[in-house]
Amino acid sequence: MRFRLAGVVALAALASSVDAGAIEKWGPTWSEVTGAQWSRTQLNLTGAIIKSIDGKTETDRVVKAEPGKRTIVVQSPTRKGFSGTDASVELELAPCKRYYINAQFKSGTGRDWEPVIAMVETVSGCKVPAGK
Repeated sequence: MRFRLAGVVALAALASSVDAGAIEKWGPTWSEVTGAQWSRTQLNLTGAIIKSIDGKTETDRVVKAEPGKRTIVVQSPTRKGFSGTDASVELELAPCKRYYINAQFKSGTGRDWEPVIAMVETVSGCKVPAGK
């Protein structure tokens, strides 16, 4: 019984250390990317799906990333029976900024679109290093 309990405790400790290693730690400075729709007033503009940043698959609605040049893969949402398609965007992420990447469709009925930066705002709580 004592051996089993020690084994369970050791496995639990190992699992928690693996989970802690998988969590990214952010310093005082980071950038954010989201596909949330910024404006509902612009014709044929809708939210997009952030699929990956620099080849790392993303599933969060707001993705934290290191500032710098990034390759972002964005997917348009399903629209009028058409499945979404992917587009790649090269973007220089500034520290402490949140980027809203939306899908701008060329018409109200087609599936042709392009990713657009709908808005850039300052991230609350993020601190830009002195001298930048």
